[in-house]
Amino acid sequence: MDIVRLIRNVGFYITLVLLAGCSLLEVKLDSQTTPLTKQELNMRLMTREYSREFFTQVETTADTLTTLYPESDVINQSYVLLWKIHAEEGLQQAAFQVSPTAGLIDSWVFTTQMANFFTDGEGQSLFASQDAKATSQALSKNIDQLAQSLFKGDSYQTSKTFVEKFARLHPFENLTFARTPAYREWLKAQGIDESEVASTLGTMPEALADVSDRLALMSEQTPKLMTWKAQLIALNSNVSGNDIRGALQSFQMSADAFQDFVSNNPEYMQDLAQKMAIELQPLLNDFDAKTQDKLTQLSAERQALDMMVARERDELIKMVERERKELAVLVNTERRLFADDLDKISQDVVTLAVDKLIQLIKSTILYFILFILVIFFAPLGLGYFLGKKAQQKKNISLDS
Repeated sequence: MDIVRLIRNVGFYITLVLLAGCSLLEVKLDSQTTPLTKQELNMRLMTREYSREFFTQVETTADTLTTLYPESDVINQSYVLLWKIHAEEGLQQAAFQVSPTAGLIDSWVFTTQMANFFTDGEGQSLFASQDAKATSQALSKNIDQLAQSLFKGDSYQTSKTFVEKFARLHPFENLTFARTPAYREWLKAQGIDESEVASTLGTMPEALADVSDRLALMSEQTPKLMTWKAQLIALNSNVSGNDIRGALQSFQMSADAFQDFVSNNPEYMQDLAQKMAIELQPLLNDFDAKTQDKLTQLSAERQALDMMVARERDELIKMVERERKELAVLVNTERRLFADDLDKISQDVVTLAVDKLIQLIKSTILYFILFILVIFFAPLGLGYFLGKKAQQKKNISLDS
C-alpha cells in the first residue's frame, strides 16, 4: 500500500508541474469562420455514410472469400487480408478529408479504380470466385448514384467523365491500392482556379462534428486493421500459434510467481518501500521546489494580468467620460445655436407680420375712401350731368 501511495504522489506532483509550467493557457474559439454550405454538409454526411457501407461490404465479401481457401493456404489468405486492409485504409484516407468535395471526388475515384482492378485489371483472376468483382462494381454504382444526387446540373456528367478517365489513367497495379489524389485535377477539369478554393472547417459545431466522426472512425477501424495486420504477420512468419500460446503461458507463470513472492514476503516489500521512499525523497523535494516556483511565477503573471485589466478598465472609463463630456458640450452648443436661430426666425416673422398688417390697413383706408366717394359724390355728379343734358335739350327746343 505504501508503494501505491508513493506512486500516486509522484504522479500528482508530475501533473502539478506540467500544469504549472503553462504560464498562460489560452483557448480561443474562432466564431468568425465561414460555415459550410448545405451542399457541402450533405457531401460530407453522405460520403462518410457511404464509407461505412463500403467497409461493411468489403469485410463481408472478404470473410466469404476466406472460407474458399484452407487455413494453410498462406498466399490466398494473405491476399484476402491485404484487400481488406488496403481497401479500407485507402477509402478512409479519401473520404475523411477537410474538404467535403475532395472527399467525395477521391472516394469516387478510389472505388472506380478498385472496380476496374477486379473487372478487367490485374485482379480479375486473383480470387477463386467473382465476389470481389461483384462487390466492387456494386460499390462503384452506389457512389455514382450518390454523386448524381449531390452534384447539380451538368456538373455530375462532367465529373463522371473525369472520374472514369482518371481511374483509367491511374489504375491499381496490385493489392496495395496506392491512392492517387484526384481533387486538384478535378478542379482543373471543372475550370476552377485553385486559389479561389478555400478549405474551411466550418463553424465550431461543424468542426466538432468532423472531429467526432474521425474519432469514431478511428475507434471502429483501428482495432480491426491491427487485428488483420497481426493475422497477416502471423500467416507469413515462422511463429506458430503454439509458440504464441507458450509465450503467453510463460508470461502468466512469471506474473503469478511475482505475485506469490509479493504475498509471501511482506517484510521485504516493506523494506523495499522504505528504501524507495528514501531514494525518491530528493526527487519529490525537487518537484516541490519546482512546483512552488511555477506557482509563484503563475501568481505573479496573474497579478500582472489583473493590474493590466484594471488599468485598461480605468482607461476605458476615462475615455467614456471624456466622450460623454464632449458630447454634452456639443449638444449644448447645438442647442444654443438652435435657440438663436429660432429667435431670429421669430423676429423675422413678427417684422413680416407687422409689414403685412400695415399694408392691409393702408389698403383698407384707400378702399374706404373710394367707398365714401362712390356713395356720396357719385349721385351728385350724375344729377348734375343729367340736369345739364335736360337744360341743353330745353334750350334747343326754345330756339326752334
